[in-house]
Amino acid sequence: MKTKGIITRIILITLSLLIVLASEGFAKERKVTLKASELPAVIKAAIKGAFPNGKIIEIEKEVEGEDPGQYDVIVEAGGEKFEVEVSPKGKVKEIDKISSAKAIPQEKGKKWTDSFGQENCTFLTTGANRFFILEPGYKLVLESKHEKVIITVTDKTRKIGDIKTRVIEEYEEEDGELKEISRNFFAICKEHGDVFYFGEDVDDYEDGKIVRGSGAWRADEKNSRAGIIMPGTVLLGARHYQEIAPNAMDRAEIIADDVTLTTPAGVFENCIKVEETSGLDPSDKCYKIYAPGIGMIQDEDLVLTSYSTTREVKISLADLPANVRAAIEKHAAGGKIIEIEKDIVEGKPVYEAEVICDDREIDILVSEAGKLLRIEGEEEGKLHHHHDDEDEDEDDDDEDDTAEKTRDDDLDPV
Repeated sequence: MKTKGIITRIILITLSLLIVLASEGFAKERKVTLKASELPAVIKAAIKGAFPNGKIIEIEKEVEGEDPGQYDVIVEAGGEKFEVEVSPKGKVKEIDKISSAKAIPQEKGKKWTDSFGQENCTFLTTGANRFFILEPGYKLVLESKHEKVIITVTDKTRKIGDIKTRVIEEYEEEDGELKEISRNFFAICKEHGDVFYFGEDVDDYEDGKIVRGSGAWRADEKNSRAGIIMPGTVLLGARHYQEIAPNAMDRAEIIADDVTLTTPAGVFENCIKVEETSGLDPSDKCYKIYAPGIGMIQDEDLVLTSYSTTREVKISLADLPANVRAAIEKHAAGGKIIEIEKDIVEGKPVYEAEVICDDREIDILVSEAGKLLRIEGEEEGKLHHHHDDEDEDEDDDDEDDTAEKTRDDDLDPV
């Protein structure tokens, strides 16, 4: 009996050790996410051999664990999705069909709006809300140490289902080499100012040549529908889906609405900060900052270096830099401010306020530094407003000599 007890204890200890060792082994598993352009040729060949007309949706490479070097690739083919395990040498080890999710997954304790009443919208291909501009010719350039992204609102449109959308092109470089060109499809709701996202086409590049794109989706495809890239009314703490498709479930949460950010393109106030996550992988997070009247000015380590427009952008008094607002209010001298537009003149922002004063309309032009450039609509030879000192008059006169109102057709791209 004593011998049996000893044997039993030895077995239990051995099993415990095996469980601990197995747990440690699983704990060491680590994977990294890759782009299609980063796949070795032998892996691409294996995927193409298994799915000649398949579309690569997602790629993970195991760097630590039971199968280091193995590639786990999600492929869409024939309206279905499959998980394909490929060895480092390009041998397909296993193919599993993935069941289509009928409901959008939600994190515990958090929900994102996924129904937007778009049937009540009149969709336009041109327009803008406070943080997103959908005007042909508008361009943003964001850069980091190694990357550069150029976002251009093109003059092209694309029909997605019954909706005519505007095409925005994103051109991405890494260390001076073209990595990706995507064409994104947007339309703005006339009634509410919400900018809807209807899908994208993606071309990945390697050595200057197009390789199979990843992440493409369209709202008129099976189990897909449009999300909102930027709501017309921004509410702190609001959450919404930006894209809704089997392979694309990006979503946004407004986590701040009073951000000030200094970039090479200028200082921007009253900005919003957005946390973006994926409904497919909640641990995948990134942060973006949008400036009123401008749009996106930061995407992780990418920051705005320049922007240009072929037309003026309307901006509210509350969204003006403090020194610009003070200058406009001072020279308005109690008059009613009707409208404010932000223009780019010789690469620099110029603010023009339309004011009704003493039953007359005047236009007050102020530089980004808060200096009065000139007041249009006043009587010849005298200012409508009195300045506090001669120094300010001299500064204003100096800038009057060099600053002129530049019209839309005279603007050069920044």
